Amino acid sequence: MIRQIKLFVGLGNPGPKYENTRHNFGFIVLDEIAAANHLEFKIWSNVARVSFYELFNNKVWLLKPVTFMNFSGKVVAFFARYYKINIEEIFIFYDDFSIPIGKYKIKMSGSAGGHNGVDSIIKYLYSKDFPRMKLGIGPLPKFVQMKDFVLSKFLPVDEEKVERVKKKAVDVFEKINKSGIDKTVSNLANEKYNSIFK
Repeated sequence: MIRQIKLFVGLGNPGPKYENTRHNFGFIVLDEIAAANHLEFKIWSNVARVSFYELFNNKVWLLKPVTFMNFSGKVVAFFARYYKINIEEIFIFYDDFSIPIGKYKIKMSGSAGGHNGVDSIIKYLYSKDFPRMKLGIGPLPKFVQMKDFVLSKFLPVDEEKVERVKKKAVDVFEKINKSGIDKTVSNLANEKYNSIFK
């Protein structure tokens, strides 16, 4: 039996102030997935922007919390309970400063690794066992506070790598919908850091 993902979540902070910042990489790739599939986001219950993709007469949801990062988990848990979505049917896209920009990492479970949005999701889902794609934004420069770095905008020199990771996220989304989460992750997760460069 192919195990499908029913909810794809991108993490970020709402508002123009945070657009195109490193910490909003989850939002950025979810927007790319929506655009590639001609989908539009609409506000849901004043706590999230959502869209859906039809797959075998079932809805595959895309969700961006419009609360701030620290409260992402409350929104994800609320939405999942409302639509009866299990923890293992949720996939999260989020930034990771420990991974170099232009690279990513696929995992089926794990700790928050210092990411407040993921920490919130683990808290409200009472589990760390959900698949995720960690999007590299590193390395963290010397003498720069982590908070200042993740809330800074991508630089022009980063654009090509950001674009390629966005396209890879679309590819991951399509592969999961076609082949299921287990086969897709097993094919991608063997590499410690999956490079988009050949």
